[in-house]
Amino acid sequence: MSDQSQPSLLDQEVNVRVCAFQARELRWTPTSAPIRADLLRKSGGAFALQLGTKETPLSDIRSVCSLSPFFVTLEVAKVGHIGLQCESEAAMSNFVSQLSKRKADYERFEQYEQSSVQSYFQYYAKLGNQQNMLQDSVRTGTYRQSIVENPNDFRGMTVMDIGAGSGILSFFSAQAGASLIYAVEASSMADVIRQLADSNNFPGSTFKVINSPLEKIKPEDVPGKVDVLVSEPIGTFLFNERMIETYICARDRFLKPGGKMFPNVGNLCIAPFSDATLHWEQQNKNSFWKNTSFYGIDLSVAVARCNQEQFRQPIVDYINPDCLVAKCQTTRFDFATVTVESLHNIEIPFDFEIQQPCLVHGMAGWFDAVFEGSNSWVTLSTAPWCPGTHWYQIRFLLETPLAVNAGQHIEGTLKMEANNLQSYYIRLFMQIQGTSIWSEAPCIDLKDPEYRFYSSPNTYCPPGTNSIWGQGAQASSQTACEQFCQPAGHAQLQCNGQQSAQPSQGQFCQSTGQAQSHCNGQQSTQYSQAQSDKVHAQGKTLPQHPASVQVSNHRRSGTATRSRSPRQHR
Repeated sequence: MSDQSQPSLLDQEVNVRVCAFQARELRWTPTSAPIRADLLRKSGGAFALQLGTKETPLSDIRSVCSLSPFFVTLEVAKVGHIGLQCESEAAMSNFVSQLSKRKADYERFEQYEQSSVQSYFQYYAKLGNQQNMLQDSVRTGTYRQSIVENPNDFRGMTVMDIGAGSGILSFFSAQAGASLIYAVEASSMADVIRQLADSNNFPGSTFKVINSPLEKIKPEDVPGKVDVLVSEPIGTFLFNERMIETYICARDRFLKPGGKMFPNVGNLCIAPFSDATLHWEQQNKNSFWKNTSFYGIDLSVAVARCNQEQFRQPIVDYINPDCLVAKCQTTRFDFATVTVESLHNIEIPFDFEIQQPCLVHGMAGWFDAVFEGSNSWVTLSTAPWCPGTHWYQIRFLLETPLAVNAGQHIEGTLKMEANNLQSYYIRLFMQIQGTSIWSEAPCIDLKDPEYRFYSSPNTYCPPGTNSIWGQGAQASSQTACEQFCQPAGHAQLQCNGQQSAQPSQGQFCQSTGQAQSHCNGQQSTQYSQAQSDKVHAQGKTLPQHPASVQVSNHRRSGTATRSRSPRQHR
């Protein structure tokens, strides 16, 4: 076994004879003595098939076909077809099962619901949707900065752009001096890349546009390895759309050892939040179904299902930083080493110290994409205190909030389970540490968010971001949040050259057994154990948003109101 490999993935030892097909005799004949066959996970994260002393990356295996319980054929890039013969039916069955399972990671689109795949590529084939992403100046500007400020990684290099879209990252690579650029784009937007490349002057750079999913690229299309991978594989909450898995497949199949990835790290950030306005809106979206005489029909039996559907949706909008009630927790994903398999089930345990007495309404999330180049390191942050992007931030709501005091800890897990809709189902479990008080969101569909930025006039807008509701709506949102959240002191944070405010822990005073939080002259009372128990047991909330607020339930469609779909969904 190679020193660079981890232990075998097989349950039992497999000894095989390698066979070659004799065309004249129309049969397979052995070409070797029995040798050990093994599946290994390399230290860099990729899988490999080992036959004797020879290793073949799993990304190079094009097909696996069982001809009998004792015989299997493999199609291997640059080798062709080989046969493997084993005397043990059980050993061969285990070998084929594990090999097929690992190989499937490199054939992702065949595993997905085909209607989802079709919608996905149709979406990215439209210039209007490409424009939406290009006009995100934080996204586009940061990507360009990360590329052109790292000339040592691009000058004279061969680059592959995965999911190239309009080709903008390919063109930035050319501006940085890349000599050969493979622009891989499966949708018809590949035609636009060719037109833009032909109509612009990129001296010293050659573009080869590959109109195919990366998983189906033929060896003759990309005859060698590349020096650099660039991609914008990022979806909502980092992993929606599961495009990062394609990025990892490209790493395993096309990137030279020691090659560069832009980005090379994704940081997933979470923090508990308190936002009574948002929770009130979601709770009251069932008002229609409370109708007991709708043309003589009682609809109220559907109220429970309506509640379930509303709280199953994640909320995508900008988050007022003042609504975060604990310091965020960051989980790092190194794209140079992470495996496709490890992204199928992601579990993030957490433990937060709450900074103020409040109702915890759920968990907020965002991400950073990090570009660690040879000349400079650049970070694209979507944090609430940074300039807004088309990704916004995301929140996962608890139907029953938790009443928590300052200094208490919230612990639990956030679990992400990949599905065949190119997304994830999320389960959130939160518990007050040292008590039996808990709440959970058992199944949130990451692919079906509510874009609250467009559906509610109460949504928050970060400084410098335009609201479709006008400035008055922003002020109203801030006022509502201030009623229930601790603004406290602020620490200045540098984000892409701009300064914005990040909340710090508030000041609390202790008087007659109660803690008080000062929010623009208002007081937030510390919750007793009995009150917390009552909230959990009866599903009640303590202070609630006044019923006078007008809420729009209309989910608008089109580019004027929706960030994207299916990357709406991004």
